[in-house]
Amino acid sequence: MPTGGDADILFYYAAIAAAAGLVECFFGYRIFRFILGVAGFVAAAVFFGSLGYELSGGSEPVSIISGLAGGVLGACLFYYLYIIGVFFLGAVLGFTIAMYVFGLLNMDVIPVVLYGAAIISGALAAVFQKPMLIIATAFGGSFAAVTGGAYILYRDFYPLYPGFLGNLGEDQLYRMAMIWFALGVFGLVVQLMTLPRKNGPAASSGGHTSAPEPESPEPDGEDDEPSENKTPADDETGRA
Repeated sequence: MPTGGDADILFYYAAIAAAAGLVECFFGYRIFRFILGVAGFVAAAVFFGSLGYELSGGSEPVSIISGLAGGVLGACLFYYLYIIGVFFLGAVLGFTIAMYVFGLLNMDVIPVVLYGAAIISGALAAVFQKPMLIIATAFGGSFAAVTGGAYILYRDFYPLYPGFLGNLGEDQLYRMAMIWFALGVFGLVVQLMTLPRKNGPAASSGGHTSAPEPESPEPDGEDDEPSENKTPADDETGRA
């Protein structure tokens, strides 16, 4: 269990995670590029910061500098290489679901199953991007919000440990699972209801309906050139 200064730092991290998780849960698809950048920064900063700490023999300045540099690199990588970020968010969703299943079934974690679930979910996100991204941001944000809130309230687990769900008491685990699922479903519904709609037929002031705008910005050649089957009489009727 973290104590002293580590516990205070984790408290602030948990508060930020809870707030950011709520934003991601309800608006994740709309701000997906930003989320990718943040996710890339955090993942790379943790990895390179830990690597720098180990290679430098425990030097905190080296760890901080390497973490920040790696974080910027990860943010740029996830932001500009879209498909990598999509796969990553999908993989996190699969990993989280598998962890909850192991915890709820009171089973020992099987790493192969965890990583297999992450890979399968990441691949599904890469193939079915829009629906999977909405689901991943809704439930991923819900998980961050619930985990951050639970740590602020209880402080009886280490949230940065990947298998922390297996160390929770049964009652606490069930409460967190139910809140995570309910909040995720609520966020999913909100995102689906607030998705930007494509322009469809809309009634004009004169009572006529305008045709939907074509998806392609290029003009349709059939509208600009007369058809070979048209007769002069048809053209006169069209002008009338």
